[in-house]
Amino acid sequence: MDEILRKFLDKAPAAVMVRATLVRALADSTLDALFERTAQAQYTRDLAFSTVVRLMTQVVFRTYPSVHSAYRASDRIPVSITSVYNKLNGLEIGVPRALVAETAAAMGEVVAALPDPPAAPVEGLRLRTLDGNFLAGTDRRLACLRGSGAAALPGMSLVVRDGRTGLLTDLAPCEDAYTNERSLHASVLPLVEPGDLWLADRNFCTEDYLGGIAARGAFFLIRHHAGTKLDPLGPEAAPREHPGGTISEQPVRVGTTPCRCLIVRLAEPLRDGATEIRLLTDAPAERLDADRAARLYRTRWRIETAFQELTESLRCEIDTLGRPRAALFGFALAVVAYNLLVTTRAALASGLGEELGEAEDVSSHHLAAQVAAVDEGLAIAAPPSAWRRFVEMTTAEFAAWLDGVARGVDWRRYRKRPRPPKKPTTIKRTRRGAHRSTARELRKSQE
Repeated sequence: MDEILRKFLDKAPAAVMVRATLVRALADSTLDALFERTAQAQYTRDLAFSTVVRLMTQVVFRTYPSVHSAYRASDRIPVSITSVYNKLNGLEIGVPRALVAETAAAMGEVVAALPDPPAAPVEGLRLRTLDGNFLAGTDRRLACLRGSGAAALPGMSLVVRDGRTGLLTDLAPCEDAYTNERSLHASVLPLVEPGDLWLADRNFCTEDYLGGIAARGAFFLIRHHAGTKLDPLGPEAAPREHPGGTISEQPVRVGTTPCRCLIVRLAEPLRDGATEIRLLTDAPAERLDADRAARLYRTRWRIETAFQELTESLRCEIDTLGRPRAALFGFALAVVAYNLLVTTRAALASGLGEELGEAEDVSSHHLAAQVAAVDEGLAIAAPPSAWRRFVEMTTAEFAAWLDGVARGVDWRRYRKRPRPPKKPTTIKRTRRGAHRSTARELRKSQE
């Protein structure tokens, strides 16, 4: 088996690294024990939870286009496809939430054990970025959805990103797609720990979030929402130069929570026309000054990039799963798959050091594409017994193995190729349902 794995390591090292991390983080015994702890109504008879995860992982990594096609390709599932769908449709919300949290914790330990682990963005504080993701419409396979032209929305989730490792560490799924992000504070606040710094956009600027975070000994850096009242506690300081404009700060209070309001006035308006951004933070100035806070808020795009990679590089929206619980479980498993790619990226950045740069320079698209192309053949060539060694390794041993593999990887195969900025265009609005022949438009442009 060593010779077989060596051949795959020579040709597709990233796929082997992802597969080894997957086997370690998603061991059958670990998954089945997680299900027994968290499931309230469901139980295991013939179809184990680990079997469902293994099946769905192939869909998430785009090895197969649907659950049914992955089921037909497998010869180790002892139940009918109807039973598989019944299992997916009945998975309780607590199961995918625990799956994301526990696997992210395990992968976080591996990243921390790398010889050159990523540094914390803010010394002494654990940066955690919060944002919501609404799943796209699914096929109208349910009887109650047929005959309607409206999109069938299966749900939404709040996602938490760790600023140091880049892992998506927690998930707060909700079956009702019309739920406002602001109303889910009761699901998020139990995740807050002392020493955290929570970064979020203005949708989370409410007394519930701000006061709840402060009450738990953590800090927040959240953009001000116009609907949230600010009570001044002192005059605004004189503005000073800041990249792209000026910055000043003023002590204010939101409800009963005192904080600082950082006012960034822009020399050029944003795309929405805004010329002023107000950021609220209760972190002491000696730990997070105004300039550092403004630069840190700009990193919020990284969780948006993670959502884009979940959609484009992986398959987090399985349109054939119309039931909310099944769709949300598919999204949770895509988050786990994304964390596998993040762990591999961190290993490459650690092993290659300054030659590569940061983990963000590695393309998740190229990693996921190699996994999708090679994973099925890798599973056939190397049976489960060949991967047992990775489960038996200690965290330090597995991190050292990842680092050793990364040092021999040709990183140019996985590096991003940023395209130049798009040329500004003016989109002409047309009536609904209008269409054009691309071939005719091309011929016109060449005349």
